[in-house]
Amino acid sequence: MNQAHAPSPLAGVTGQRILTPRGIEQASLRFNAGLIDDGGGTAPHGATWFDAGNLLVLPGIVDLHGDAFERAIMPRPRVTFPYDGALFDVDRQLLANGITTEFHGVTLSWEGGLRGEAYAERMFDALERMRHVMGARHYVHLRFETHHVGGVDTAQQWIRDGRVRFVALNDHLPSMARRLGDDRKLLQYADRAECDLDTFQDRIRQAMAAADSVADAMRELTACAQAAGLKVASHDDPDAATRRYYHQLGCGVAEFPLTREAAGVARDLGNSVVFGAPNVVRGGSHTNAPSATEMIRAGLCDILTSDYYYPAPLAAVMRLVNDGVLPLEQAWNLVSLNPARAAGLQDRGLLAPGLIADAIVVDDQVPGLPRVCAAIVGGELRYATRAFGDDHSQRMAA
Repeated sequence: MNQAHAPSPLAGVTGQRILTPRGIEQASLRFNAGLIDDGGGTAPHGATWFDAGNLLVLPGIVDLHGDAFERAIMPRPRVTFPYDGALFDVDRQLLANGITTEFHGVTLSWEGGLRGEAYAERMFDALERMRHVMGARHYVHLRFETHHVGGVDTAQQWIRDGRVRFVALNDHLPSMARRLGDDRKLLQYADRAECDLDTFQDRIRQAMAAADSVADAMRELTACAQAAGLKVASHDDPDAATRRYYHQLGCGVAEFPLTREAAGVARDLGNSVVFGAPNVVRGGSHTNAPSATEMIRAGLCDILTSDYYYPAPLAAVMRLVNDGVLPLEQAWNLVSLNPARAAGLQDRGLLAPGLIADAIVVDDQVPGLPRVCAAIVGGELRYATRAFGDDHSQRMAA
């Protein structure tokens, strides 16, 4: 069986290795109205218990930053596919990799094209249309390029309309500006922006010319996000001074700090610190940023995200456990409880009474190759790779 959102309400889940707030233990968790019940509720008529046996049952992954959906929309430069079909495929990928809550990193940038306003609008519209057939929970993490001062009004309207659930301030302009004259590299970005090389270079220069307006524009955007109850991050802080600046601006999350110094200041300020799970899986950063594993060992990382690769959060946690960096009970918080809290979500991240019933079932028998066998979202079986349930589960349901 391999299903994506063919809802099957469950009475609960039982198993020998369920990760509860007390640790991994034999347990039975009852579901009621999409929540984990403390035992007083009545199961839906005909609902059965899900017997996970000796497989791991873990809280669903909360992925605070994932932009791999862009490859589903534009798998090759200037080659685009309709959003509905692409996002349905992404939804299946998420569930197959244990991600029950996804924050899609939708970029609003001076670049245009795939990271421009028109594509973002298509994303919002498609997510709304597809919500009833999606298996996972889909939110938008708005990645706003700081020098796109002309887009602040649009971003504020999206926030006020409730289309955004998390905001990050990004500044990729310096790296783009350094590539002026490197036609081969810039052409890749121009293709993504759906323009010619000369036009893209002009866009870089126009963004650079807006530098004096950036600080005021970011104050306005951050204030708007906070007024809407959203958490705000800064992205790729290069040094301690930059992290302090964004902290004072109201950015309580440091996303992918580029130096240990920046991560250390974020920790001292009480900020949440985010690194990419691919960094852990691959054994290091592909951009010469700090080693996420070493940051975890040093207590300078709270959250791991999929970044550009949906399988990474689950694989990263299991590598941390297998390598003796953290026990599973602590490592799993990096991809469930901590990102949920950093996003302002108090209703998930743990398998505990009163929280939403989002759980995944993982076969961890093969070292280095954890496999998601089932995903439960809101107390419903949304994805499974094998048949579950036996006489024992049926008796419990009765």
